[in-house]
Amino acid sequence: MKKPACLLNKGQVLITMFRRWFWRLRGLLLFSSATMKIVALCVCIHLILIAAGRVAIGYTGISYKSVLLNCFSLNWPLLSRGFLWQLVTYNFLHGSLMHLLLNMWACVVFGSALERGYGARFFLKVFLTGGVAGGLGWLGYIVLLPHLSFLAPLTAWIPEALAHTLQAGEGLKGSPAGSICIGASAGVFALLGCFFALYPQRTIYVLLFFVLPLKLKSITLLWLLLFLTIAEMIFIQSPIAGSAHLCGGVLGYVLGWRTARSGLTLDSLPVT
Repeated sequence: MKKPACLLNKGQVLITMFRRWFWRLRGLLLFSSATMKIVALCVCIHLILIAAGRVAIGYTGISYKSVLLNCFSLNWPLLSRGFLWQLVTYNFLHGSLMHLLLNMWACVVFGSALERGYGARFFLKVFLTGGVAGGLGWLGYIVLLPHLSFLAPLTAWIPEALAHTLQAGEGLKGSPAGSICIGASAGVFALLGCFFALYPQRTIYVLLFFVLPLKLKSITLLWLLLFLTIAEMIFIQSPIAGSAHLCGGVLGYVLGWRTARSGLTLDSLPVT
């Protein structure tokens, strides 16, 4: 029995649309900058996680998203069993759309500047090594958590409603066995630190707390971010991985400082 012509036409249209989008995505990944490839990869993985969260494994009630997060997020129980790839893969997982958008925006703004000046290889080196350093810093921090309980009273100044919104004090309640880390923030902070080291006097326009417009020198923004990160870790203690931000940012700054001292730029590289 032949299928109606209208169904055949709809099928051909869908196939044509799929082919067009496939070739556009292929072109983006093959010919775009390294920065945009990282962004595209993070977006695709986030969409996969959303889809996986809607599918359960048999009758267990456990979603495929939970399995993927356990295998590819950074967590000590599996890392200690040989899941070493987690030090890289956790950078490409995000917990929410806002988390993803903030990280990708910073990656595009600062990563593109580094890639234009120093090349794709340098950008990837900073982003990936910064992510690994941030992951190791976070692991060291959660090992120290049992010895940091004396910091808990420092959140008493926060009103109860605001404390609930900020999840104040929750950062000290984790444990190596039950904590996971996800997000590109460590790699992004490495890009920020490297940018600040290479361009300390560049003027940057920012919206502080997304409200207050500021015009700052790059080096001033560096000290502001450092102060806010440390203050959040001490006086708010939310589940945000401030230790990963710090370690990633420090490594990025060191890489940028060493590159600035060497005088190396993309234009100075020899042509072979």
